[in-house]
Amino acid sequence: MVMIVVVIAVLVAIGYRKKRLSESSTIEPFSEATDCNGIECLYVSTVFYDNPLRRLLAHGMGPRGKAAVAVGVDGISVCRQGERGFQISKTSLIGIERSTATIDRAVEPGGLTSIVWRHSGEQFVTNLRFQSREEREVFENEVMV
Repeated sequence: MVMIVVVIAVLVAIGYRKKRLSESSTIEPFSEATDCNGIECLYVSTVFYDNPLRRLLAHGMGPRGKAAVAVGVDGISVCRQGERGFQISKTSLIGIERSTATIDRAVEPGGLTSIVWRHSGEQFVTNLRFQSREEREVFENEVMV
């Protein structure tokens, strides 16, 4: 029984790695975050806009974790703890929405802030969860300016 579990785990790891490498070869690396002194939040996921059940794995975008986001003249900086931060440029920003669920997370209605943006010819949705309603509103208002 243990051997079967080990074999399955190895096959899953190989498939995950293969998918991550495939995405990394077709999607250009993201710009580095320029401002990491922003509002603390939880980076939940980045998914493909046309397939919200497909998590973006390229360039280390897969893991969820603590983050800080800041809005500057260049765009939105997302600085993730333990992972490479990235920047969503103002020119690639499509919009901002509120949602209730993403690939592996469901919260109260409108509890996620979803940033819709474009990169390498693809549309993505980055989902963030703020610690308070006030912090979320501050962030959303800064993006809309």
